[in-house]
Amino acid sequence: MKITKHNKQYTNNIQIPMHNGKNVSLFIRSLYIVCNLLLVFCILGFNDFTYALSINIDPSNIKLVMKPGEVKTGEILVQNLGGTKLKIMAYTQDWIYAPDGSKTFMKPGSSVYSCSSWIKLDPINFILAPKEDKKVKYTITSPSNASGGHVSVIFFEAVMDAYQGIAVSGRLGSIVYLDTEGDIKRAGEIKNLSVLASEEGDPVILNFSFINSGNSYISAKPVIKVLDGGKVVVEKQAMNINSLPGDTKSTIVTIKEPLKEGKYKAQVELTFDNKTLKSQSDFTIRKSARK
Repeated sequence: MKITKHNKQYTNNIQIPMHNGKNVSLFIRSLYIVCNLLLVFCILGFNDFTYALSINIDPSNIKLVMKPGEVKTGEILVQNLGGTKLKIMAYTQDWIYAPDGSKTFMKPGSSVYSCSSWIKLDPINFILAPKEDKKVKYTITSPSNASGGHVSVIFFEAVMDAYQGIAVSGRLGSIVYLDTEGDIKRAGEIKNLSVLASEEGDPVILNFSFINSGNSYISAKPVIKVLDGGKVVVEKQAMNINSLPGDTKSTIVTIKEPLKEGKYKAQVELTFDNKTLKSQSDFTIRKSARK
């Protein structure tokens, strides 16, 4: 979001949260934008909320499997939920995963896994009246020599007409995941599993890395288990680990459940594409020295 008033700029990059590739609800995504706008409006003393910028797109992600040379089309619904006219510009960008798991967006062609240049949009510039919506057509042409997995994002940037000296803009993106039919290998390995443990009642900290050694994106579901002998005494789900080919993602998991003095085994299970990777490490909990 960018707000301009009296030659001063206030900038806030709005990133709409995704939940494991699923669509976020219309209400939550729209509310997220409006709350950010209201925060800045309070700073600027801008109280006419009728002019709040509020947009939605559907779907929020596109997953396709395409043969080399194949052409596929689809539509993205763009909705103006606010009370003022919006100018919309549609365009593509590349993205990669940042170390914290968020996405870093870049100009088309920046990534070796880009498919941004394969995507054509129609229209790319249009105006939405208040409460109006429009379907934007996308056409994706897979090159004849395509292989592996590719990604892109289709952004819709909205600009609100200046009001009382204030110009507001924001954007939402539909993430594109594209696999080449017959040439996808999702593979990886768990590396460097370590366990930091001390005394009874203290947290246990697991640290491990996942290396994406395949040729497409992976969203791996981690399950952490603590075993006492052959019995599972702690089991917890960690946040999904998302990666592109060649990525190494480090994860730290804290186990707060109290463990008594003794010897234990920590086990990490990562599941993706009906595959499960496992890694184990022994650790010891010492008797508490606290009185």
